[in-house]
Amino acid sequence: MELDDWIERQAQLSANLMERAISATNLRRERAAFGQMIVPARGSVLASPSMADWNPEPDYFFHWLRDSASVMRAVAELAADARNEAERRRWTRHFNDFVDFSLALTRIDGADYPSLQEKTQPGFRKFLRPGDAMRALAGDALLGEPRFNPDGSPDALRWSRPQYDGPALRALACLRFLATGGAASEAMRELLHRDLDFTRRHAGAACIGPWEEAEENAHHYYVALVQFGALVHGRAFVTAPDAEARLRAVLDRHWSEDHQVYAAIWPLRGGGRDDIVDTACLLGVVDADLPGGPHSVDDPRLWLTFAALEDLFAREFPINRGRGAPALGRSRNDRYFGGGAWYVTTLAAASLCYRRSMIARGDAFMTTIRGFTPADGHLAEQFDRTTGIPASARDLTWSYAAFISAARTRRACRQEGDGGIFFVR
Repeated sequence: MELDDWIERQAQLSANLMERAISATNLRRERAAFGQMIVPARGSVLASPSMADWNPEPDYFFHWLRDSASVMRAVAELAADARNEAERRRWTRHFNDFVDFSLALTRIDGADYPSLQEKTQPGFRKFLRPGDAMRALAGDALLGEPRFNPDGSPDALRWSRPQYDGPALRALACLRFLATGGAASEAMRELLHRDLDFTRRHAGAACIGPWEEAEENAHHYYVALVQFGALVHGRAFVTAPDAEARLRAVLDRHWSEDHQVYAAIWPLRGGGRDDIVDTACLLGVVDADLPGGPHSVDDPRLWLTFAALEDLFAREFPINRGRGAPALGRSRNDRYFGGGAWYVTTLAAASLCYRRSMIARGDAFMTTIRGFTPADGHLAEQFDRTTGIPASARDLTWSYAAFISAARTRRACRQEGDGGIFFVR
């Protein structure tokens, strides 16, 4: 099968598989150790519909703000590209349900939710959050949450917090929906104002990064960049020149003149170039989708960072030997489920190439993705750095969304020719 045909087929399959995780009201998730029975609500987005308890696959039966925002950006694009009115209405309904569900999450009061302490088996109580942390969930503490149960209740389990990119990413999803021809409901306007105002007030603040490592409460290039992107694209709803200026300064601080790359975390953690680069920087440029200038696809420093990441993973991963474009992991020191290659990071590389009209280079990354996509088209979170076997969570919804968006960017690039693609309509 030609690459063009395979990409279009996989994009359609990805849309079908991704949709299973949206408003998955037919599923039931029992966490017996915690006395929980979770039934997803309309508008929720599962990070993965697979049922697992870290035995060995991770439990991703949550509504993550970051993952759900990526999914909803893809949903906005699917609505815009729908083949008929019924299909357009279906995707639009999914987006509006997501907005209603998300707005309800911002109104949670943790004091209304009883403790799980007594329901939880003794050996699992160490995994519960402290009761006072749960009761304090309201306002900004709530908006700094990385994830919720898909039934709309707060997450009672220990996790890496706070995370300040979620509201910015959710705002970017809503702004993409509007940019692709969607209409703003009153609920969407309220959600946008809440998310953008939170982003303005927490612009450039230290927090947990996109990979949610507990020891990395710091300044993250990815977080600052998506915050900046949300404020730039959201100026019709919130104007925040001081916050934008602060974020520009924060982002510029991540440039390492010595190593000629953007460092993912500041202050720098020491080590050489290979130790400070991370594909989260590429994801940030894709997600922020700035219309030009520094920290956009026009930024020469981005492409130096891109080249450093290509070189790193070409050397580090045995699966990349002899490949035209390397499969990309997260960072050199990543060991999560073996620290393999990720679909979303490799697809981010393809998307950036397409946005610069580098079609052949983007296609080389897509060819690599094809080489590690099972025959049934199901995409996991990772694939092993040595064997290429799928690893970690099965059916990662974010992987499907990333494929859909990369394929769409490719189509737009081929249609428009030179000049690049920004905030693709």
